[in-house]
Amino acid sequence: MRIVRTGIVSTIVCCAAWAGAAQPALADRPATSTCPPGFDLGAVAFADYVELERTAAAIDAGLIDEASILAGLAGYDKNGNETVCVQLSHGFEVGNRPNGEYFYNVVDDTARPR
Repeated sequence: MRIVRTGIVSTIVCCAAWAGAAQPALADRPATSTCPPGFDLGAVAFADYVELERTAAAIDAGLIDEASILAGLAGYDKNGNETVCVQLSHGFEVGNRPNGEYFYNVVDDTARPR
């Protein structure tokens, strides 16, 4: 019984130490959306992303639907604030990638989670 109790206390102390170490990392991140250099369209909310010119053209052409786009964006949204940084990439247009004229380069913004 004493070994089990010691194990539980050790686990709690370990988790508390880990949580304390994680807090400064979150404090270093800005509270508002910040995008890396070169992401010329800046931070874009999911609802606004589907209205961007290339995205709207892909939906109008029947290549994809809004629900699929939102599901794909969720994979990039690491902090859960439904905002991503968007870059207009001309490389997609001139490359040999099929339907490249409909793509944007997307990364997560650096805001703290809600």
